[in-house]
Amino acid sequence: MSELFDAGARRLLARAYASPGTWVGTRLADPGPRHRAFLASRGINPDGPDPVNALPGSGVKAYSRWARGFVRALYFQHRWFSGNPGGGFRSTRRTVARDASALEVQVGRHLPGGPQAGTVLVPGRAIRVRVRRGGQQAMNAVKRLPDSRRIYADDGTPAARWADPALRDY
Repeated sequence: MSELFDAGARRLLARAYASPGTWVGTRLADPGPRHRAFLASRGINPDGPDPVNALPGSGVKAYSRWARGFVRALYFQHRWFSGNPGGGFRSTRRTVARDASALEVQVGRHLPGGPQAGTVLVPGRAIRVRVRRGGQQAMNAVKRLPDSRRIYADDGTPAARWADPALRDY
């Protein structure tokens, strides 16, 4: 499902890269009828609970499978396609994951749609991102976290926040 969000993730990330250290946000629109039909044909309920929330720790709480798909797209695009030497995003996947900056994601409350300030907003969930300095500074911050809040332990083995989608009941 996260592949549905690649273009939107890139747009939000581009805004975050233009303002490092500053939160930039968007509204993730609720899935429409075509998305619901597409996902239903694959046995996925986009309104289902976020499968990562069942794990211990306090990582990004996405609230639903739909929002989790967007969060995954953000991290995937940031890690594997960002940092093009000429700016923008790469057309092919990086050979080594990007670690030059850390990405923070927050998923907020569900917002109603309707007219607001001369425009019509669609119902959806508030999402914001911030890009922080990476490298050794980011690695030191991760190492200060307990394994209950990390995806990988120092030795590279899965920690408490690690999740294998193949083992989840979607």
